[in-house]
Amino acid sequence: MADNRDPVDRVDQVLADPRIRAAGVLFNTSAMLERLLGAAIQRETGISHSMFEVLLMVAAEPAGAPMSRLSGGALLTSGGATRLVDRMVEAGLVTRAPSAADRRVQLVSLTEHGRGVLLAAAAAHTRESDRLIGAALSADQAGAMVESLDLLGRHLRTEQPPLR
Repeated sequence: MADNRDPVDRVDQVLADPRIRAAGVLFNTSAMLERLLGAAIQRETGISHSMFEVLLMVAAEPAGAPMSRLSGGALLTSGGATRLVDRMVEAGLVTRAPSAADRRVQLVSLTEHGRGVLLAAAAAHTRESDRLIGAALSADQAGAMVESLDLLGRHLRTEQPPLR
């Protein structure tokens, strides 16, 4: 059966749909937060937010992080991860070497300089997060937000097709 309602009525329903609003709020808030945090990190350390995320992943693996894990964790294509790590090697933040166990695998490790930049970037990130998020949300609200987004993120990782 055809829907004979005025098209404006249907558009109003779409605009009022809480699922569409929730996704829009999430996308817009995430984009603003990433832009603001990235600007603070860039201003204080000279590295991009993407580089900071890769430094965090590399720091979590003292024996070296496989390139494949970096591309998946940072939601980059393998080519994008390679280009980003190339820039990070040139900047002296990380080293890249073949794995002793499997020479086909490239492991990325922090340099001392990279460790120092990571700590400075983390301090900038924390200060700016406290300023931005702490001004809008109580500690309980921020904790609940993190728990909810973590739960959603874990689910979405199971739905995410591999990047090439």
